[in-house]
Amino acid sequence: MDTTIADLIRFNEFLDSTVDPKNLDEEFITLRQVELEGISRNSDATYYPVIALSYAKLMELTVFLAGTYSDNCQIADFGDLLVNPRHIDVCVLNIRLIKEDYGITDSIPLWFKRQVRERTGGQYSEDLGRMVVDPSLLSHFIEKGLLLRIVKKERHGRLSDQFRDCIPGDPQLAFPKYVGAITPVTHNPVKVLGCGCGWVECYDVASWLASSTVLNIVKGTLKTDLMDVLREVISDDYMKSINKRFKKAFDSLHYVSMGMKNIVNFPYGDEVRIEEWDEINNTLCYFTLDGYAVIQSELDKILSNPYYRSPFLKRVVYNMPRKLDTNGQKYHAMYQHHLTCSSQSWRTSQLN
Repeated sequence: MDTTIADLIRFNEFLDSTVDPKNLDEEFITLRQVELEGISRNSDATYYPVIALSYAKLMELTVFLAGTYSDNCQIADFGDLLVNPRHIDVCVLNIRLIKEDYGITDSIPLWFKRQVRERTGGQYSEDLGRMVVDPSLLSHFIEKGLLLRIVKKERHGRLSDQFRDCIPGDPQLAFPKYVGAITPVTHNPVKVLGCGCGWVECYDVASWLASSTVLNIVKGTLKTDLMDVLREVISDDYMKSINKRFKKAFDSLHYVSMGMKNIVNFPYGDEVRIEEWDEINNTLCYFTLDGYAVIQSELDKILSNPYYRSPFLKRVVYNMPRKLDTNGQKYHAMYQHHLTCSSQSWRTSQLN
């Protein structure tokens, strides 16, 4: 048996045997994602359908988990899964050098992002004003002195809290590689922050962050990563079913969180009136792993019949001549059009 297909079979068997709905969390799915990326990297086009459906199984687990978190109002966990990137870097700009050597005095973070975009070209993107760039591409700006340092953001908590005490009273200790002999002014250390190579009095930590740093998303949310992989390979109907369930999860979270303002254990407390249960049952997700089982059945058909074409995948998946590239958790093959299959609707309806 070919090594790649054997690895994919082992991966799915292990996934099936270790999935525990009661203990499922983001870390488990992320570990499986990393394993699958390792197997699929540079794989032959023959294995695209199996790889795509394997990723779809991870997406089904993510959808299920989102529903569980929303129904139980686990806001932080829900946010980590769908909204809060897993790794963000805070790029601290050398404000003094930029002002003195480049003559830039206003909107320095925007100016810096333009420099990165011009340098990296098509490898640059933004998400809500935050850069999305491979950190290795920023080494040029460190060598040029435009970046003083890159600090990993704590995933939970406010940036202002993380950076409030990160710069000591002695500027030599703040940025030893770039700071010369500078005599700091005497102010409240919370109000006085190292902006570039010198010391500048800022109104607060937040204003310093806004004027002297740029955020870079190194690793997005689990949902984003999986969507980037699946967007170009799964059928339109199946993608709609995924988006529909994610929307229901958001609606459920909002509904439960609003209810908790009046009843602490809403909707499970004894204070909940019986006449509210119809609305509760219609709003909450109550997701199951039935969709996961459906995708596994599609995998079984492909593995037993190499000529079988799954209605959950776009037809172009079976005609890709290129090597698979999962660098950055994306398939980079470009498609000229989207194809649909009339037989998809009744199969996808099982997931709605």
